[in-house]
Amino acid sequence: MATTRIDRTRYPELDLIMWDRADRFVEPEAAFHLYETRWRFIDQKRLTEHEHALIERLAKEHGHGVMLTA
Repeated sequence: MATTRIDRTRYPELDLIMWDRADRFVEPEAAFHLYETRWRFIDQKRLTEHEHALIERLAKEHGHGVMLTA
């Protein structure tokens, strides 16, 4: 199954937590890892419905339905 890379510019919080990366597109598994490991930097009040849906999809596909945020 081909994976579609994620355009960080469409997801404001993802874009912010990718402060140390220059690439615009990221593999879904890498995006999930970034959300998990940098969750403390996410402003959950600023998450758009679109980005929230992305996080839920990534957790389902790459975290087996679970996202560790601690």
